[in-house]
Parts: sequence; C-alpha cells; structure tokens
Amino acid sequence: MMSLLLSLLPTASPAAADQDIAFADRFMFRLSAYDVQDADTDIMILSDDGIGTEVSFVDDLGGDPGVTIPRIDAYYRFDLRHRIDFSAFRVNRDGRTHLDIDVIFDDEHFFIDDDLKTEIDYGLFKVGYSFSFYHSPTVELGVSFGLNVTEYDFSYQLADGSSADRSDASAPLPMFGMRMGYKINARWSVHYLSEIFFIEIDNKLEGSFLNAELDFEYKFSNHYVFGFGFSRFSIDLDSDGDSWKGRISDSHQGVSIFASYRL
Repeated sequence: MMSLLLSLLPTASPAAADQDIAFADRFMFRLSAYDVQDADTDIMILSDDGIGTEVSFVDDLGGDPGVTIPRIDAYYRFDLRHRIDFSAFRVNRDGRTHLDIDVIFDDEHFFIDDDLKTEIDYGLFKVGYSFSFYHSPTVELGVSFGLNVTEYDFSYQLADGSSADRSDASAPLPMFGMRMGYKINARWSVHYLSEIFFIEIDNKLEGSFLNAELDFEYKFSNHYVFGFGFSRFSIDLDSDGDSWKGRISDSHQGVSIFASYRL
C-alpha cells in the first residue's frame, strides 16, 4: 500500500531539476568584441646555419601594441556534468619602422635605416571537454581538457616590396584548465577560467601556454546574456620545424564586451 501511495506522488522531471542548478543551459553561443592591449611579442627566425636576430615586434619593428577583434565562444552540455567547449579568435597586427639595428630573419638581411614592413597573424582555435565535479544552485566548479590549435604567421618585406618572405608555425597543443561560476543573484554572475600547458615534442617543438579569464555576466532574459571580461594570455614556443626555426614569445592582456545566446 505504501509503495502504491508513493507511486502516485508527483516527481520532479529532469527539466524541473535543472531549474534548481546554476548555469544549466544546454547550449551557449557568445560573440565578443575583444580588445587586445599591451601586446609584448618577441620573435627570432634562424637560418639553416643557426643565425638570427631576436627582436621585439613593438619596440624594434614598430608593431601595433593592441587591436580590437571579434571572438567566438560556445559550449554544448550533454548533461549537468559534461560539456564540449569551443573558442576561436584571430589577431592581426601590422608593423612598420626605419630600423635602428641590423636584423637577420632566416636568410634575409636588413640594415639600419631600411624601411621594413612586418605583419603578425596569430590564430587560436580551441576544442575542449569540461567536467563539472560540483554543481549547486549557486556554484559550478569544473576541470577541462582539450586541444589548442595555435597558428603563427610572420611576414616581412622592405617598403618597396623587395626582400619579401614569411615564416609560419602551427601546432595542436594540449590544454588543462579549471573553471568556476558563481551566481551572485538572479541576474548577475561571475565566471573564472585558468588554463595551462607545457609540451615538448622530439626536440622539434617546446612550449608553454598560460591563459586566465574573468567574466561578469548580466542575464537580460531567459535566453540573452550581456557582459564584460578581463583576460591575461601568454605563450612561448621554440620551434625547429621546416617553416619556422626559432622562437616566439607573446603575451597580452585584454578586455571584452560580449553578448550570449543560451538555450
């Protein structure tokens, strides 16, 4: 009899249970205006004989220290504990200067007072898996694993178009991260992400990556969220590949304004 009575009582459906958990949206798509600031980039491209000059893209080559770019982020939840994350952005910065030092890139030699034009095109595409090991009505804590596909393209030429050349490097780099979300009230929430990796592949590629992001979100409606965030990014790569032999060291901080659609 008792079991019969219990079976007649209403039970919470999975959808209703989700309403009691913070950040239970199945799908999220976010578009940001990402303002890269105070970029500090050092580049060295070695010739086959191991000769090259390490230069600062900003200080030595007159490169842009910042730029505003679009950025895309998204995720899809399989359930409250498991989700797939995606991020993508591309940073393009130009430089032009009258050299006050002699510079060697690969087999190209540039001399003092040469008018040199340069360009850096850097792209990052990230696919990751996140596991939420703690998920309550106000807090979500999780760890993430994934792959960052990093691409660097550096081109250079004299202002008259001569001595033009380019070097590029790309690598799929593993990533480990931790994330936190805190629901301040029904409208406001704060989110933090920290990612890191270190890698060495057959003495051909060695590198490290650090990324930290802090976002504040305002829930405008059930499906639309607006917010702003701060980030700090750095990457160091030593490459001995066919198209880039040398070193890349890049760091910047950023501010973003974004709008999200959640479902």
